[in-house]
Amino acid sequence: MPFGIDVFRFTQRAGREVVVGLSWDVLLVLAFVATLTFLGHYVLREILNPTEHSDSDGPSKREVEQSLESQGVEEIGRFTFAQRASHWVMAISIFAMMLSGFLIMNNDVTVKAVGGISWLTIHIVSAIVLIAYVLFHVGHVAYKGTWDKMWVGTKEVKDLIARFQNLIGLKEEYPRQFEYPSAQKLLHWGVTGATFGIIFTGFVLWRRVEVLSLFWEPTREFTFLGVEFGLGTADSLGLISWSFVLHDFFAVGMLALVMGHVYFALRPNEWEITKSMITGKVTVEEYAEKYSPASWQVGAERAADGGEPESDD
Repeated sequence: MPFGIDVFRFTQRAGREVVVGLSWDVLLVLAFVATLTFLGHYVLREILNPTEHSDSDGPSKREVEQSLESQGVEEIGRFTFAQRASHWVMAISIFAMMLSGFLIMNNDVTVKAVGGISWLTIHIVSAIVLIAYVLFHVGHVAYKGTWDKMWVGTKEVKDLIARFQNLIGLKEEYPRQFEYPSAQKLLHWGVTGATFGIIFTGFVLWRRVEVLSLFWEPTREFTFLGVEFGLGTADSLGLISWSFVLHDFFAVGMLALVMGHVYFALRPNEWEITKSMITGKVTVEEYAEKYSPASWQVGAERAADGGEPESDD
């Protein structure tokens, strides 16, 4: 590879060098690219082209504030307790999985356990918590009937294009965001794909782990749905060997998504919105400034455009 960058990690098996995962160089490249990307975005958005949200899509910020004030609305519910609790459970499980996974991946780590608990056990427990979260999330969405909240369509694509054009100075309009912003929807589906990839490849790897002997007999080869899985030999590596690579790939993808999420969440002009994942609420001012009333209508009385209630006359 260029610049001496290694993509894969290798080990000796049956006298032959075989691939067992992604190399640490991949993480270093990711960190470098992410740093440049975030720095570039910050310079463009905060220094070269700081822009307030435009209100061409509906009532002005002041009109929205006046409408809500007349209804006695001081704070707006953004996230329910269930949403906030599940978000932090997912966040903790993912951070625990990534930390333990990268420590397991690094053979030079001398601390093999914390409080008598091995990193592998921590990795497995956090993975089980993540799987439980996924099941809860799917059930919660099914119960609420909000499947369409995260769909990405032409509306979101046009919104993202407009935002990018504004970011690089090609367009003055900086649209207010939807109830669930377009970028957040992309993040949602990215995390969904990475999570399912991690879970699937993780299940393949789990079959050989002694810790899980309570659930199944550890084995190097097994058949599932008519498909044969196994560690294989030096001549025939089998799916598990490449599952290490794919597991690392999805983990690195998840890391990239988490880095992006943290960067955007901690930006100064997004901090008030970020706090809503703790408090569950946003101020009227933040709502009026950043959100499109046509997409997210709030208040005791809801007008079609999010502004003043329509007359009955």
